[in-house]
Amino acid sequence: MTIVKLMTWIGIAALLITVITVYLKKTKNPLFSFLQYFTGILFLVSGFVKAVDPLGTAFKTEQYFDAFYYTFEGTKMSFIAPLFHFLNNYVNAFSIGTIVLEMMLGVMLILGIKPRLTSWAFFLLMIFFTCLTGFTFLTGYVPPDVNFFSFSKWVEFSESNMRVSDCGCFGDFIKIVPKTSFLKDIFLMIPAILFLLYNKKFHKLLSSGTRVGISTVSFIAFLFYCLNYTYWNEPDIDFRPFKEGTNIREQKIIEQEAEASRPVFQVITPKNGGTSVTLSSEEYAKRWKEFPKEDFDIEQKTGEASMKITKISDFRLTDMDEADVTDNILSDSAYSLMIVNYKVHFDFEMKQVTSKDTTFVEGPGDSIHIEGIKSVTQNVEMPVFRNDWKTMYESKILPLIDKAESKHMSAYVVFGGLSIDQMKEASRFIGLEVPVYQADETILKTVIRSNPGIILWKNGKIIKKWHINKAPEWAEIEGYMKD
Repeated sequence: MTIVKLMTWIGIAALLITVITVYLKKTKNPLFSFLQYFTGILFLVSGFVKAVDPLGTAFKTEQYFDAFYYTFEGTKMSFIAPLFHFLNNYVNAFSIGTIVLEMMLGVMLILGIKPRLTSWAFFLLMIFFTCLTGFTFLTGYVPPDVNFFSFSKWVEFSESNMRVSDCGCFGDFIKIVPKTSFLKDIFLMIPAILFLLYNKKFHKLLSSGTRVGISTVSFIAFLFYCLNYTYWNEPDIDFRPFKEGTNIREQKIIEQEAEASRPVFQVITPKNGGTSVTLSSEEYAKRWKEFPKEDFDIEQKTGEASMKITKISDFRLTDMDEADVTDNILSDSAYSLMIVNYKVHFDFEMKQVTSKDTTFVEGPGDSIHIEGIKSVTQNVEMPVFRNDWKTMYESKILPLIDKAESKHMSAYVVFGGLSIDQMKEASRFIGLEVPVYQADETILKTVIRSNPGIILWKNGKIIKKWHINKAPEWAEIEGYMKD
């Protein structure tokens, strides 16, 4: 699905409803009614594809708050910066609230509920969305070491400069390039302004009591739906590359081959300012004498891959020795249980650590001998993990691991966002006696939303994922082991 196809289908649906209302003589302003239905359906769709995965929106919100913090830090408005670190504590609530509001506005626009209130809410939300998408796009002109407000230091647009990779307007359902997303929101400001000016022209579907009933039920349903997929369940509708049934090993190989086969070409530009010429590497190899370096600037570029490269290509597991174990894990032909903990919250405290300090001296020839050994006590900053986290492992995860091992089934834990020393301390703290690996935190968030989460694997394929609050009994896990 592309944004053009989505807008087309929404336009067809809005036109169909408009034709019906005109036929039934329920509207006197077909164009205005069409705008109502189009924007209403659009908001319902964009809200729903985020509602199936509210944590995805929460993670995107974190990125924005972090970007805003560093944008305002060190400027005359630096007093605003701490606010965004504070708001990071409430990203789940912010995500749920935004999604529910977006879908409710969709319902209110379609039904024509409270025209004045709806038009103002739609207008203000569009200003908010336009600012977000505008910021996302415009940071592409700002080098990483330059503050956003240093306009004189802006450079040519580059996606690598962007503080947030995409706006997340349609979650993982459709990824839109920042410029398109920004232009979309600017376009939607037109109906937003029209609604504000002419809200008395709103067409109202059904009776007043029915509209109130539908809006009330919708709000409760939307809220419960978002809460469910935030705190109790993994998304049933999964638009991410690591969805159940995906063979990560096979897909990783396919993407690696596509990445390796990217076309390479040369951009040849005359130094006197003439027209540039683009040649494939093969053609350039035949004609390179025609372009002496004293007369031409030659830049090598790489073309697009033959397919979309996903985060599967970045999926990598390393052990405590930082050795890559990805292939070993993905090639395991037997069932295995992976526990994913993409983020562990902990505090730091100073502890006294005693170590042995050995002094070596050179002897005759090349000999070296020990002159002395003394104990050295230092104050070291150590992580302090929460007891409720340990309790959760003891009650829900360790029993599954023990059962897996009793069935001669591999089980392991993957941490994100921890150093090697922190991983060792975390393993000791919760009593892990299985292999422990690490991976990129962002990648693990894409693999599974629950933290921690439980995944059943076989031969590189994701068989089933479970939210920690719906941790399965062993009989349920066995039900997915078909052979």
